[in-house]
Amino acid sequence: MTDASPDDALAEREAEQPGLPPSRPLEIVTAVVSLLVFALVTWLAGRIELRAETGGIDPRWWPRALGLAGMAVSAALLVVAVVRTIPRDDVESTTRTGWIRLGVVLAATAAFAVAWPAVGFLPSALVYALVLIAVLGGRGWKTLVIFPVGVTAFIYLLFHTLLKVPL
Repeated sequence: MTDASPDDALAEREAEQPGLPPSRPLEIVTAVVSLLVFALVTWLAGRIELRAETGGIDPRWWPRALGLAGMAVSAALLVVAVVRTIPRDDVESTTRTGWIRLGVVLAATAAFAVAWPAVGFLPSALVYALVLIAVLGGRGWKTLVIFPVGVTAFIYLLFHTLLKVPL
């Protein structure tokens, strides 16, 4: 016979299972918001103005494909969220540091959107990548120098040089 109360047993189970308790409403809201965002991406992709209709793969194709793929994944997440409870053992409680990082990421994204037309893609993307990596935990000179330069160069070469999309 044990002297442990039901509250002790509950506390012991919670200690064994780190993270937050399952939240079906949160999962459903997240999936619906994601579905709506990707629907907006798909709609906006269809509004891209073309100089000449090419038929087939055109500048609308890739954003539309990404939007439709995102909608499909979001719909699958919504079905899973409605059908079963999703464990959240990999989710930690929010912290003040996390909110500050989120604010810095959002501010950096807004600054990037303003800086790109003003100073051009290369300098704004390089600084944006550097800020994101630093804020999200990148340390060391290789991570803070080589990675942003490599990513920016890859994006520039892919879109500007290979695909002939003006950046």
